[in-house]
Amino acid sequence: MPALTAFLVSTVSLLLLVIFTQQERRRGRRFFASKFRTRLDRIVGWLEQELQEKCTHFIKYIVQLNWYYSIHSVLKAILRALVTLYAYFESIFERNRTRAKELRSEKRMLNKNNHLGVIAKHRVDTALTPGEQRRLRKRTLEGKD
Repeated sequence: MPALTAFLVSTVSLLLLVIFTQQERRRGRRFFASKFRTRLDRIVGWLEQELQEKCTHFIKYIVQLNWYYSIHSVLKAILRALVTLYAYFESIFERNRTRAKELRSEKRMLNKNNHLGVIAKHRVDTALTPGEQRRLRKRTLEGKD
């Protein structure tokens, strides 16, 4: 019951205040305590302006700045992760390149050794004895060949 009474009193007071201010606006002047109420309006206006400046400052320099710092931190973390991934893949790439060079050089050495080895072996197998070499030289110089 006390809550209902308080609600009704508040509602009636609000309605009376609205009707009172409408009448003042229609007539273009205040009914009572006009100097005091004008001074009060200036004080309230000044307080409203100060509060608005403080809110603007708070939003601009506190909230926005923290928001930008948060975004900066997230982007910095992403960048660090990308750098780590890049370094990891670059090390894999370098290991792969080194191994490929080793394999190419091994293959070159095997081909070189095999080819030269075959030639050397064939040369030893088909080499003429010193006596055969003298006879071949003699025949060649005589033009019998």
